[in-house]
Amino acid sequence: MTYQQSSLRTEDRISLKPLTGMAVIGVLTVTLCSNGWAESRKNKPHKTAPAINIAASPVEIVLDAVVASVDEKPITLSELGNRLTPPRKLSLQELRADAEAQKALDALTFERVLEAEATVKRISVVDAEVDEYINEVAARNSLSRPEFEAVLAKEGKSIAWYKRQIRTDILRTKLASTIVRGGISVSDGEIDEYVANNPSFKSEGATVKLRVITISAEGRTSEDMAARVKSAQDALESGTPFAEVATKMSDSSNSSEGGLLGVVAEKDLSGDIFDAVMSLEPGKHSAPVVSETTTQIFFVEQRFGSQDGEHDEEQSKAAMREEARGTIQKQKSEQKLAAYFSTELLKTHSVDKKF
Repeated sequence: MTYQQSSLRTEDRISLKPLTGMAVIGVLTVTLCSNGWAESRKNKPHKTAPAINIAASPVEIVLDAVVASVDEKPITLSELGNRLTPPRKLSLQELRADAEAQKALDALTFERVLEAEATVKRISVVDAEVDEYINEVAARNSLSRPEFEAVLAKEGKSIAWYKRQIRTDILRTKLASTIVRGGISVSDGEIDEYVANNPSFKSEGATVKLRVITISAEGRTSEDMAARVKSAQDALESGTPFAEVATKMSDSSNSSEGGLLGVVAEKDLSGDIFDAVMSLEPGKHSAPVVSETTTQIFFVEQRFGSQDGEHDEEQSKAAMREEARGTIQKQKSEQKLAAYFSTELLKTHSVDKKF
């Protein structure tokens, strides 16, 4: 009796191998009969599965296989199949040719690396953190939790899948905070070079440090937009800090930074924004500024220079340099984190991808 060999190493596969008599693989008992047929049963000898003709052609039947490992802990083919949307069984041949499966394997491997690093650093994510995050996302989209889960279901995604994504994101954020906890230093020379290469940081005249809440019209009816804007205004009027409202309700990419726009020269503001903020004192927010695609609320955090033509040039320059420092720190932080997650973690942990 001959069998086709698998490309996997012996220790990396669980399969039916040439034998006579009886072999036990997990809870599955396989008997090879003298007539060239194999009978399978699960612990109850009086119930047999349909016979499989293994004499008809040389073949190896792989029940499961190790497709990758992190710190010698295996990731199996069945685990990978369960991560696909929708979940499905994969063969080794399909894995080699399936771009979606390869992407899922990369994501699963990276997730295991994060978990291994978190264990080393004694970092964890509890269910309450995941649920709180999901509830916030639902609220930001004006949805109840059941409505949010229904939207996921329409997209073919389960709440269990989404929770796994959120848990990984939170874990990554916690690990990132340990890397930048000590702060990022920026020298005067780096600031000088940045200012020289970025004309916007050399603007003369009065400047203003702004934050913004941006409500996007995409995917929202006019009623939804009005309700969303009113909700943001009500939160601001109740005394909630502008940055906190922006973090929770703004649709722009700077929401995680409290809607910070930075220090901007007044002369560089568009007409609508200039009109909205020109008379505002520091600590005040504007009325909604409406366009075809967004509604925005601006907040004046600090002013440098007066509005009557007299301004302190040194104060404005100092503010611009401080803004440049913050921008450089952000760039260096992003570069450091990118290197940590793409390179350093892989050096710290043993990753073996077989496909």
